[in-house]
Amino acid sequence: MASQWGLFLPPARPSLSELSVLEKILLGQKQKKPDLKVATLGSTPEYRDLCQTYQINYKCLDYNKDNFLTLRNYLLHKDKDDNLLLSDWREMNFEETFDVFMGDLATTVTLVKDHDIIYQNIKKHCNSKALFLLKVVLREDNDIRAHKEIFSKYRKELFYLNPFAAVWREVLLADYDFTEDTMYCPVSLKKLKESFEQSIITEYEFGEYKKRWDALGDFKMNIPLRQNFLGKLSKYFEIQDIASGNDWYKEHAPIIVSSIE
Repeated sequence: MASQWGLFLPPARPSLSELSVLEKILLGQKQKKPDLKVATLGSTPEYRDLCQTYQINYKCLDYNKDNFLTLRNYLLHKDKDDNLLLSDWREMNFEETFDVFMGDLATTVTLVKDHDIIYQNIKKHCNSKALFLLKVVLREDNDIRAHKEIFSKYRKELFYLNPFAAVWREVLLADYDFTEDTMYCPVSLKKLKESFEQSIITEYEFGEYKKRWDALGDFKMNIPLRQNFLGKLSKYFEIQDIASGNDWYKEHAPIIVSSIE
C-alpha cells in the first residue's frame, strides 16, 4: 500500500478538509506549548507534511522502515530518518512521550482485539493533558447491503466521484464478517468480480476496486459499531469532541478528539 499510496483516495487517506481540522487543533496546542511533540501512528505523508509546515517536532511510529521511506516520496517537504521511531503499536518499547498522538484509520487497519493494548500503550506514552486525534470509519448497524443497492446509489447520487472513494465504506461492509468484526480484501475482490460478471457493476467500477485490492493483497480492515468503538476508547481517554471535515462521508468517518485526564 505504501508503494502505491497515490492510488488511494479519501476516506482511505486524509482529505484536505480533515487536514484543516487537524491543522487548527495542532496550532492551538502549539500556541500553548511551543515545543509540542507529536507522534503519528504510521507514516502518513499528509500528517508529516502538516507537522513540517508548522515546524512541529514529530515522530512516525511505524513497525516497518520501508513504509516510512517509501511514503517519503509523497511528501512536499522531505523529512529525515530520525523522524522515524521504529515500533509496533502493540508494544511501543521506548521511553519517549508525546503531547499529541495522531492516527488516520490506524485502528481500521489493526485487529479489533488489539485495540485495547494499543490504547494502553498510547496512554503510557502521553504527556500531561495530551490529545489523541483519530480518524476512524464506523458503522451504525449490522445490515448487509448488496452491490446492486450500493452501486445504484453511487450512480444516482455520487456519480461525480471515483467509485472507490464514493462507496468504499459500503463495499467493505457488503462482505463483512460481523462475528470477527473485519473484512478481507480477497473475499471482497471475489464478490466484486462475481457482481461484474453478472453485470451488476460495470467494468470501470470493478476495475477501480480491483487495482486497489490488488495493491493491498492479503489485507484486513475493520469498521466497528460506533457505540462499541466509542465505549472501548472511553475506557482509556476522555472524548472531547467528535469532529469531521466537510466531506460527503463525514458522518461515517469522524475525527475523534480525546485526551487523558
